[in-house]
Amino acid sequence: MSKKLRVFATIICILFILSGVFVYPWSSTSVKAASSSQKVKVLTFFYGDSNADPHPDLFSTPVGKELTKLTGVRLKIEYLAGQDEATKIGLMLASGDLPDLIHGHQEHGKLIEAGVLVPLDNYIQKYGKYCKQIYSAKDFKRLKQKDGHIYFLSPYRNEITPDLKPDGFWLPIDLLEKAKWPKVRYWEDYLQLIRNYVKQNPTIEGKPTIGFTFITESWRFFTLTNPPSYLMGYQNDGDVIVDQKTYQAKVYATLDGSKRYYKDLNKLWKEGLIDKEVFVQNYDTYLSKIAQGRVVGFYDQWWQFGYDAEASLKNAKKYNRMHVSFPVVYKGVQRARYLMIQPIGARDGISITKKCKDPVTAFKFLDSLCSLEAQKLMYWGIKGVDYSVDKNGKMYLTDKQKKQREDSVYRKKQGLGYWWVFPHAYLKLQDGNYREPGFDPEYVYKNFSPAEKKVLDAYKAKYFMQPPFTDPPLETPYGFAWEINIPADRKDVTIATQKMNEVQRKYLPQLVMAKSDSDFERIWKEYVQAFEKTNYKVYEKFKTEMIQWRVKNWN
Repeated sequence: MSKKLRVFATIICILFILSGVFVYPWSSTSVKAASSSQKVKVLTFFYGDSNADPHPDLFSTPVGKELTKLTGVRLKIEYLAGQDEATKIGLMLASGDLPDLIHGHQEHGKLIEAGVLVPLDNYIQKYGKYCKQIYSAKDFKRLKQKDGHIYFLSPYRNEITPDLKPDGFWLPIDLLEKAKWPKVRYWEDYLQLIRNYVKQNPTIEGKPTIGFTFITESWRFFTLTNPPSYLMGYQNDGDVIVDQKTYQAKVYATLDGSKRYYKDLNKLWKEGLIDKEVFVQNYDTYLSKIAQGRVVGFYDQWWQFGYDAEASLKNAKKYNRMHVSFPVVYKGVQRARYLMIQPIGARDGISITKKCKDPVTAFKFLDSLCSLEAQKLMYWGIKGVDYSVDKNGKMYLTDKQKKQREDSVYRKKQGLGYWWVFPHAYLKLQDGNYREPGFDPEYVYKNFSPAEKKVLDAYKAKYFMQPPFTDPPLETPYGFAWEINIPADRKDVTIATQKMNEVQRKYLPQLVMAKSDSDFERIWKEYVQAFEKTNYKVYEKFKTEMIQWRVKNWN
């Protein structure tokens, strides 16, 4: 994912021919390249993120080969395939068949609980030369688990990058222009904009216009459950909203703010403005409809559709069909919290397993990736090929390099864009350059389509991660409640979570598709009664305890 100036003295590579060994200069921000006569060490790595873009052989790409030269290590990477994260991690733990390095994503907490990971504290102190340059003392404090140990170097950094668009409720650029660039703030106004636009544009390129849609397949059900918390003025904490003074967590599934949202969706349904396939469509169909340019409104997070559906619209030069998000809230809500600063987090990262025969080499490899040279390779590519440097040491892209970078075939062949999960610097590199080209606001603005620039100019903004497309970001002292793992021994909390999800999956579609107001009220009453039986209070108590622990120990 794409995610940023002091002059950096040019490193002059001096070639010493001494017993066939190539040595690069050593400095506080550089690493020794692996000896050409040294045998490359192969480490196995399982990348357990269901959202990851698999690469057939990342370390055979030009960038991957350069990293091997630099670190002396080559990774043999296995991606998640054919199973969900929980099933795969469960099978690995049951069999004991673990790789040298592992990223368990949502299930990483299970690896920690099972005691199969190597604590990194001593390695960081003894060998952590480069990770200490990009992770602060506060970062390391937040990476400590409840047992006091650090088990991974997290890719999550406390940064807002201008090359993305914030979460929110989306509208097409064509609508905004025809409505003369309205201020989109309140839920009622947002819905009216959709109604007006569909009435004026019943078809798009010969196909029926879809007023509003969402995706409910598998875990993506959150696009139906998350919006009420945002509309009420809370951040995304998963199933709960959190009082920012007491840090008490409360499940919001049956609150009035949630009822209001589903009641309004029911009105849209009866008006024929919600996609009739909304509860049966799969993810590919959902993306396809957005990519066709005929979806008007929807709530979603950029990462779930932007790199596919929006990119398709851009590539097809359907610029006015592209979408822009807004921080929509209920009237009376003073502040939106769609954009929140992601703290380093204690959820996941890359860990060393106890099956690794050479944990020192594994850690030194991870540490070397934190060096300036490795960071530039991973996020910029190869100097002179993928990026250039001006006389002041500022890294930039020529028109040719920019075009290459935007070509997905080239990126895959070169090995660009596949490194986010590995440890990386916060926003800027050690020499003051942005970690990635997309973190530079000047570069980002130039890269926007003509229609996107038109939107920015109309709303007097330079990029979309700022008002009026989102309220200024805030950071909570606990991160996000959704990233708190439920321990294996808290089966009561796990069961409560499962039951809550089952009730919502059963009743929310019924609420949206209710035939009349009285039908809606009857279903809502049944829904609340069923939800009361889920033991959700134990879930609230667990989340509250963990949030309050984080507030106390992280700050």
